[in-house]
Amino acid sequence: MSDYLDPNNEELLKDFFSEAQSQVDSLEQNILVLEGDSTNKDAIDEMFRAAHTLKGGAATVEMGELTHFTHLVEDAFDAIRSDTLKIEGEVVDVLLLAVDIIKAMLQERMNGAVYRGDSSSVEAKLSALLPTSSPSRKTAAKQAKEKPAPAAAKASVNPGNLSEYDILELKEAVPSGSKLFRVL
Repeated sequence: MSDYLDPNNEELLKDFFSEAQSQVDSLEQNILVLEGDSTNKDAIDEMFRAAHTLKGGAATVEMGELTHFTHLVEDAFDAIRSDTLKIEGEVVDVLLLAVDIIKAMLQERMNGAVYRGDSSSVEAKLSALLPTSSPSRKTAAKQAKEKPAPAAAKASVNPGNLSEYDILELKEAVPSGSKLFRVL
């Protein structure tokens, strides 16, 4: 890994926070555009790109809580993009609440802390918006039913020390029923 990509690098963090603020502004502005014109494809595409960029940046600087939460937001925008989720008053309200959570998460990180607020109700609302076939909705439902595995069990299942986010991304990238293999 280059020194620049070290998540403790102050220059990387400064760039991340600057870019993140730009993406959050884009999300907020385009949600408001959709409130007035729910068929505006440019706004829909821009929201998806902003959430995707924010999620990727957060993963790069190892901000797991922001990565996870923004992934749900991205899935909601993807559902809007694919016309499986219609823009209505309740959807707009949930998306604006999600942007508020993202802002709070970013603010905590800028202050040198990790967001400890309760985002579970907004996460549940986001998950409820997603089609039942959505990978994130299935993952959220599965996680709600399962108990967390002990650290030793996680280590044996995950010998490469992949983050939970990395594993989720890999599982979502392959067709259902396919196997993933790790080559050492």
